Amino acid sequence: MDTLFIELSAALIDNPATPDHRTKVEITLENASDNLEIENQEGSPRSVHKFTLKDPSLFGYGSPQNLSVDDVAFLFAISCSLANPRILFSPLQPNLLAPSIEFEEIPTKVEMIEKPGELNIAVTDVIRTTEHVSTVLGTKFSLDEITLLNIVDKLLAYRIFDIANRNLLELNVLDAINRYRDALMTAEGVSCYCFLFNAFEKAINADIERKDKDFDKAASLATGLLETEIEELRKFNNRIKHPLRNYADFATLQAGESRLAELSRNLKKAADSAILSRV
Repeated sequence: MDTLFIELSAALIDNPATPDHRTKVEITLENASDNLEIENQEGSPRSVHKFTLKDPSLFGYGSPQNLSVDDVAFLFAISCSLANPRILFSPLQPNLLAPSIEFEEIPTKVEMIEKPGELNIAVTDVIRTTEHVSTVLGTKFSLDEITLLNIVDKLLAYRIFDIANRNLLELNVLDAINRYRDALMTAEGVSCYCFLFNAFEKAINADIERKDKDFDKAASLATGLLETEIEELRKFNNRIKHPLRNYADFATLQAGESRLAELSRNLKKAADSAILSRV
């Protein structure tokens, strides 16, 4: 039997990694079988996790699904992300090319100090240095293998890579999953939020377009979040997407940015629930 290895970085939805603020996640498996293993590895700015799929047919590789290795890896990353409340798993390892500086040569300062009967020479060198400080945010969580495999089975049954002969509701759900994938491939917090909201909105509106309060109500029923929480998510997304019309809009934008971690946690829960309710 073939063995498939997949390496994914772990992105904390409420604390995106940067070169200055690295993240390190330690993952353990709950309800583990002999079909899946996890090896936590070092990585920067995100920790890297090597998954060993000892029976890759469970994830669509080989008969009867016959998915490619790349498709299996995408399905696996999506499933791991949907199976937990805080982490997006991604093949992306963000990297920032930091600026550097080359100092010009500073001449040595020589000072002559005369005293009765003696002459002293004081030599002063100026040294300029730069330093880089990096912090590491560590967290631990358990990935439930039974939950993960249930999600994999749902996505395989929904045929997420097959767009032929699909109705509009199914095409909208597939597009929601693709927008979720875009969120996995984004390193910056606000951009990730936008893609996640797009996935969330398309999953909720897959059958019919809803707006404002009607959207909030339907989304609340599908996700278990309060309508007021859905409204907050929606209004902040609007302020990111659309031009400011007045200073109240600017205040909403600033308030959302200051609470981005909290809003992102709620949005991931909403997007996860909305997608899983459709497949």
